[in-house]
Amino acid sequence: MISPLVVASLVALAVLGGGLAGTFLRDRLPGRHLDEDTKWMVRIGIGFLSTLAALLMSLIISAKMQSFDAVSRSVATTAAQIVGIDASLRELGPAGDAARAQLRALVSAEVDRLWQHAPSPASDARGYHPLERTLRAIAPAGAAEQAARARALQLTSELAHAGGLASSESGSTTTVPLLIVLLLWLVIISFGINLFAPASVTIVVVNLLVSLSIAAAIFLILELDQPYHGLIGVSDAPLRAALQQLAS
Repeated sequence: MISPLVVASLVALAVLGGGLAGTFLRDRLPGRHLDEDTKWMVRIGIGFLSTLAALLMSLIISAKMQSFDAVSRSVATTAAQIVGIDASLRELGPAGDAARAQLRALVSAEVDRLWQHAPSPASDARGYHPLERTLRAIAPAGAAEQAARARALQLTSELAHAGGLASSESGSTTTVPLLIVLLLWLVIISFGINLFAPASVTIVVVNLLVSLSIAAAIFLILELDQPYHGLIGVSDAPLRAALQQLAS
């Protein structure tokens, strides 16, 4: 997958290129193409596209933020379930040690797969089924242990049903055609604005700042789309804490 920083840099260059194209044509178009009626029509079109682009970008960022928050909550919920399973297994005493070791290995593999990109055979719900079989094989010594095993089985079943951490979207969900359309609009806007703007240092600086701001927004969108890595990522602290408890 292409780095978000590279994509953002290309977006900035594309927007700057649109502005340069507008500046280039301004000095070469006949006067009748730059009269007041033409300027008015271009302003209307640019204003319309600017509204559409702002609306689309805000919707994309909002959707990505919601998705990112959902992944973060899912990690916290999963960590809480793991701690709950561990607490129940501790009540089983030595009979639950094998299941605790199995759970620890499973969680460790999942954390490495998602945050370290390490290959893991337990990357979906199937990884929890052996743990469930281990729990069912335990013979409780009394009512308390039977209740503890039932709680552990229920939480494990919930994790398996959700697919564990794999239920949190770890892959990209960005719609590439949508971003391409947005970029096209932004290039057209930059072109139209510079078509009637006089060449000056101020205009150059404004174009540069606008291009960098747009690139930063695209970078944010792409970073939020990769919740388990990148500069902006969901913390693995809850699961690391759960692993420490499993190891104690």
